[in-house]
Amino acid sequence: MELTKVHTRGKRKTPATNRPRALQGQPPAKALRTRKSLSSVMAARATRPRSTLDSLPGEILEKILLYSANLSLPQVSNFIGMKLSGRATLVRLFIWAFHETWDQWFGIPTNPVIVHGPWLEDAQHVPCCGDPIFQSQVLNQPWITIDLILQAQQTWFENHGRGRYYQHGAFWIDKADQVGHDYAGGFCHFNARECFEADYQQAVKWPAFAARGVHWFSQDIHPLTRIPDRLIVGPWDDEMQRQLFWLCRGGYMTCGKLFTQPPWEIKIELIRNSMLNAEVPNLLAINCLYRTWVFDGLPSDVVRKEIVNLERRIQWGGDPHQTRDLLRRVRSAFFLSVHMPENLLVRRSDI
Repeated sequence: MELTKVHTRGKRKTPATNRPRALQGQPPAKALRTRKSLSSVMAARATRPRSTLDSLPGEILEKILLYSANLSLPQVSNFIGMKLSGRATLVRLFIWAFHETWDQWFGIPTNPVIVHGPWLEDAQHVPCCGDPIFQSQVLNQPWITIDLILQAQQTWFENHGRGRYYQHGAFWIDKADQVGHDYAGGFCHFNARECFEADYQQAVKWPAFAARGVHWFSQDIHPLTRIPDRLIVGPWDDEMQRQLFWLCRGGYMTCGKLFTQPPWEIKIELIRNSMLNAEVPNLLAINCLYRTWVFDGLPSDVVRKEIVNLERRIQWGGDPHQTRDLLRRVRSAFFLSVHMPENLLVRRSDI
């Protein structure tokens, strides 16, 4: 006897249109991984973007900057420049540039008779460590301030100069008890800000040409280091005056066979801004910079024009007596620079 088929709900053999709830949360089965050829792998690697300097941590970028001594690195991109513009990084960069010079000369008097001995003809035999080119590049950076310089010098002293003797080299107008600072110095005496401020406040009291013929500086920079033109040209605000004084107090070479003279355009702007066109002569700039090189190699037509302007100002008579004396002294130096033979200009000692 044949059984009768009974259709029961849900028992049909057709595939279900919806997955069961228990299986809805499970991921689909992974497809089998196919093997790739070597050429396709290499092609994919070639098109993959490489990691850039921007992705490096700031600590790594700082080490690259220091060891390469490449000051163009912060200019690669704004992002890298931001990473390398921190105060601590700039202080370490300044210390890196001047460490060898400071380590050799800190606390040692730089009297040429005692230390240097006879003048050396070869520039590579100057008895001073450090890289003058790198130091010049660092000093020419726009972020340089006297506050950063003194912080770097104090940081270096605390790490490398503890227990070393320090004595002031700049001559003082006032006595030590009037200044409230010990001129003789001593072991662990050095404080970058206090020592600099004591010397600077005395320097602004110097009369014109008071530093001529006086060995009043130490050796905080390499003798062949060049200071920025903006500090030579002027005009000088308080910040620029302090930077100029720190560099000249630190041994900036303004004479000698190894001294590289600036162009005559820089020299004439120095003379104009410090004296000729200044209502009050800048005595600090005069004492720091004025040597025979200032008047060497000036074009005769430019000198004659400045002499005419000087004569008018002297005849005007509105300046104080000391200022008129300075103007006459500059006029005499102008006359000598025009009429004296070129091979004798470096022997002049009137300025």
